[in-house]
Amino acid sequence: MKIFKTGIIGCGRIGSLLEEDPLRGKPCTHTGGFSALPNIKMVAGCDINETRLKKFGQQWKVKKLYTDYHEMLSENELDILCIATWTNQHATMALEGVRAGVKGIFCEKPIDTDIKLARKLVRVCKQKNIPLLINHERRWDAYYQKAKKLIQTGKIGEIKTIIGNALSWKPDVLPVSQYGGGPLFHDGTHLIDLLLYFGGPIEWVSGQETRPKGKHYIEETACAMIGFQNDTIGFIEGGGARKYFNFELDIQGSEGRLLIGNSGRELYVTRKSKRFKGFQELEKIPFPEPKRYETPFIGGARDMVKSIRTGKSSNATGEDALKALEIIYTIYKSAQQKGKRLKPK
Repeated sequence: MKIFKTGIIGCGRIGSLLEEDPLRGKPCTHTGGFSALPNIKMVAGCDINETRLKKFGQQWKVKKLYTDYHEMLSENELDILCIATWTNQHATMALEGVRAGVKGIFCEKPIDTDIKLARKLVRVCKQKNIPLLINHERRWDAYYQKAKKLIQTGKIGEIKTIIGNALSWKPDVLPVSQYGGGPLFHDGTHLIDLLLYFGGPIEWVSGQETRPKGKHYIEETACAMIGFQNDTIGFIEGGGARKYFNFELDIQGSEGRLLIGNSGRELYVTRKSKRFKGFQELEKIPFPEPKRYETPFIGGARDMVKSIRTGKSSNATGEDALKALEIIYTIYKSAQQKGKRLKPK
C-alpha cells in the first residue's frame, strides 16, 4: 500500500485544536481527517507558536516540527501539503509547495485574500497536474450530497429560489488589507460555494453591506441578490450582528422545498391541501438518510488521495474556490456601487 507523506502548516483550530471540542463529530480537523486514513502518514508539522507546535507533535506523534515552513518543505519530500493558516498566506505557501515538488495541496478556505495570487495558484496547479483541493467541507458531507441527488432527480422540481444565511456575532474592527473581508468572506464562502454546487453558474450579483468604520475595514454584514444562468434567483446574508450562529440553505423548487444547514435537514413535497379546497400545499416528509456517513474531513482527505492516484478532478477544486472568491469580491464591489448589478469576474 502506497503511503502518502503529509505535512501541515498551521496547527491551530482547524488544523488540530478543534479535536478538543467535545460536541463536534470526530475527526473535525485537517490533521484528524488525514490521520484517520491508513495510507496517510503525518510526518511534519509547522506553526509559528512553539507551544502549540509542541502540543501538536505530542498529540499526533509527529517528530519533525518546524516554525519555518520553508525548512519543512526543503527537509521533507512531502506527497501532500495541508495549509491551515491565515487566509492571506494560503496561495504563497501553496506555490512554495509546488516548487518543493508536492503531489497534492489541501488548503483551508477561502483560497486567498489576493485574487491575483489565487488565480496564479489555480493556473500553476493545473499546468503541473497537481490536485488543489479547497476545504469547502460540505461538498464531502453525505447529507449535502444526498440533497444534491434529490434535486437532480427532480424531488422538488425545478429550483426557483435559493436563500442562504451564515449569521453570526458582530466581528471585530479589522483591516481589509490583512483579512480580505468579514463574515461573508470567511463563513459566507461556504454559502457561495454551495449556491454554485446546487444552483450552477452565477450570472450577476447585487450587493449591500454595512461597514461602520468605512471601506478599509471588514464588513459587519453583507448580503446580495444573485441571478443564476438558469434564471434561478438567490439571496444570501453573511454576518448580521446576531447573538447566535446559524448556517442554513433554503432551496425552493416548483414542486417542493429543501432546507439544510448546521441544525439539520427538512424535506417538503407538494400534496393536496388538507386546509383549502382546490389548493396544493407543502407537506413535510422524512429526509432520506445516506447509506454511509463519515465526517467531511475524512472525505476530503480521501478525495485528495484519489485525485493524486487517478488524476481525476476533485469534488472541491481550486477552480470552484476561485469562482466563490470572485463572486464575494464582486458582491463587495456592487455594494460600494449602491447595489449595481455586476457580473462576477
